Amino acid sequence: MTNVKQQIIFLVLGTRFAEADSSSWEPEYTFNYQQTKLIQIDIDPSGIGRNFPAEMGVVADLKQALTVLNHVAKELFPYGVQRDSLDKLKEEIADYRKKFKESNRQFIEDDSFPMMPQRIVEEVRQVLPKNALITTDVGWNKNGVGQQFPIYEAGTILTPGGFATMGFGAPAALGAKIAAPDRVVVSLVGDGGFGQNPAVLATAAEESIPVIWVIMNNFAFGTIAGLQKAHFGTTLGTVFQKDGKPYSPDYAAIAKAYGVEGIKVEAAEDFKPTLEKAIKANKPIVIDVAMLNNPVPTDGHWNIMDIYSPGKNVHHVTVS
Repeated sequence: MTNVKQQIIFLVLGTRFAEADSSSWEPEYTFNYQQTKLIQIDIDPSGIGRNFPAEMGVVADLKQALTVLNHVAKELFPYGVQRDSLDKLKEEIADYRKKFKESNRQFIEDDSFPMMPQRIVEEVRQVLPKNALITTDVGWNKNGVGQQFPIYEAGTILTPGGFATMGFGAPAALGAKIAAPDRVVVSLVGDGGFGQNPAVLATAAEESIPVIWVIMNNFAFGTIAGLQKAHFGTTLGTVFQKDGKPYSPDYAAIAKAYGVEGIKVEAAEDFKPTLEKAIKANKPIVIDVAMLNNPVPTDGHWNIMDIYSPGKNVHHVTVS
């Protein structure tokens, strides 16, 4: 990013500027395209200038484009460019990440059941090898992984991203395992997302595809329930109950009906060893673990809040 006559220039690599990543495209928050010039590189020509006008659009494979740019940069700056401001920014980011981690420690160390989702994510990271592939769905699992799951190798997180397509996580894990048979593949998915297409278990059983599905089961369409509660004071059709008690299909039993091992976790201390055994088993396994619907407030701007409650400062809330 370089200031040239008060213009800000961004080199943009392989992004389509989805709504959730661009503050709903409102210029006062992220990209004011009247003051910002974009040099956009993307392999998809239809993505160039789609959501923001590009000063220069380049249709290219990123690996090839970056190879050329890196070669040119080394010719222009053979000893690199050192900026004190960049070092300071790195320190600020590292300090913020440390503080954010500490702010969740009470939840990570909480022994209550249903489990705290922060503990689930933390223990998944502790157990998995660094090159394991993770697929997420939508809701807490996607947002929690984005916030709180350290990523050690590029390309190890597969997520539905900006469009947040519910039902992506479970079948995506099958494709990931077929593409990388020597790597551990775990799908972190909510009960709502997994319930969209449990028939993926038939494929896993028939083809012996050793994927682990961790169903973070909050007995709800949690994100939608949080929005409903925050803006309208209700959770119509989004928190599942029967006879006044939380309700969910028995996903462990469903897995067994498909010919896949299914395990229902009954206590917080059982989750980590259960996942460890599932990895060693090297076969398709469903782990159904009840969790508290405890959203973590996020920074940034998303105008769905304004659409629901114009002129009000309203955000997600915990729905229990």
